[in-house]
Amino acid sequence: MISKSKNILLTLLAAFFMVSCQNSDSDAQSMTSDDPNQVVITEYSDYQCPACAYFHPIVEKLKENMGDQLQVNLRFFPLSSHRYAALAARAAQAAKNQDKFYEMHSMIFENQERWSTSSNPAMEFVNYAREIGLDMNQFTDDLNAAETQETVMAQKEEGESRGVNSTPTFFIDGEEVDPLPKTYEEFEALVRQRLEEKQG
Repeated sequence: MISKSKNILLTLLAAFFMVSCQNSDSDAQSMTSDDPNQVVITEYSDYQCPACAYFHPIVEKLKENMGDQLQVNLRFFPLSSHRYAALAARAAQAAKNQDKFYEMHSMIFENQERWSTSSNPAMEFVNYAREIGLDMNQFTDDLNAAETQETVMAQKEEGESRGVNSTPTFFIDGEEVDPLPKTYEEFEALVRQRLEEKQG
């Protein structure tokens, strides 16, 4: 068991240090909705960014309270100043391939302080993958896949093409939210204002 864990860790570390800048389909999602009863939030986020972790429960609460009136598109934007942000994004993308993106996404943000200050962040992600019931062989394979790296990089490049240079950056129906709201109530008011505008 220890040997297997070491092999997984080594695979993860190799994935972390592998560099790829190829272009690929960024799994792009529309930043707007034709439905007058729905608003789209697009968030460009860095898993090691403290402000992104602050907004995580706010966005989750918006999704819960607004239901079908709100669609949230989460996009990777790992900053070069955050050493483990790209690795975290790849872990989330690997979990997505097993339909467990949101479970991994939440665990990464909720445990941000722990893994971002750990001497072994890769092992933290291994533990999260086990905890949410992922197939570990598939998880490590997907983490190593060129497609995973390409997806993360493509989403970041997509954000850069839209003028994103910091995290978190939010768009409501394609319009950047600036300045950022400070509270849940402020964010909800912006979303509901846009909803009212669409409904005429």
